Amino acid sequence: MKAIPLLAERINLIPGEFILHDKLASSPISQIFLCTLNNIKAVIRFDLPCASLLAIDRENEAMLLNQIKHLGLAPKVLFHDSLKGIFIWEFLEGEQFILTPETQASYIRLLGSSLAQVHESIISKNSIDIFSASINLYKRLLGNSPHQALIKKTLSLYNVISRDGMSFVLSHNDLNAKNILWNDQFLFLDWEYAGLNHPYFDIASIFKAQCFKEDQLREFLIGYCGKADFFHLKTLKQWILFSDLLDEVWEISVNLLSQDNHHLGDMK
Repeated sequence: MKAIPLLAERINLIPGEFILHDKLASSPISQIFLCTLNNIKAVIRFDLPCASLLAIDRENEAMLLNQIKHLGLAPKVLFHDSLKGIFIWEFLEGEQFILTPETQASYIRLLGSSLAQVHESIISKNSIDIFSASINLYKRLLGNSPHQALIKKTLSLYNVISRDGMSFVLSHNDLNAKNILWNDQFLFLDWEYAGLNHPYFDIASIFKAQCFKEDQLREFLIGYCGKADFFHLKTLKQWILFSDLLDEVWEISVNLLSQDNHHLGDMK
């Protein structure tokens, strides 16, 4: 499968005036470029064969983004064709948010309240539980592999910390540092893993990405829920450990799926 005809084929499916610009990122799952669609600065993602084997759903992603577009915290979907692996969203101007010891408490509280808006959103009954589906996929992939001890440890920890009686919420599920922008407000990128999850998972992801100090965590939680003692630091550390383990599980799983599908071709 040659790269250029494949790319050209997909581009021809995009309605309107489309111009492809510089590549932004590449992974075993997809390739991402800057583009212009009908004179709107945008970002396009082309899925690679590995994407179809992961527990992600592009229709679900588009549905969730459309459901929360009134919040103004996420990219606007401009076009998507799930069967052809094309997804275009409006480019969001902004800079990666980097927390420093000098960051004002008001910004940290605003980050907390921005996440709370996501978590308080009503999720459609038709929404797919991407997180649980991903966990089940990793279990199938690694359960009888040399990595079975890792997946067992990861799942055992999740089963303990997630069963505390707290209701699951609409979660981003991938709030690493690159996915949090600032432009007079907070903006969250890359929603492909979004879906129901325990609210602590997103909070732990932000804590880890921003390297919060304890006083900064308190400010974040005041913005998130109005109180600084939402949970104990010991609990948070368990969620951070789970996040670290899950990152390792995800990387191993994606590499395995990519190796199994090298014969399907790649886009260079």
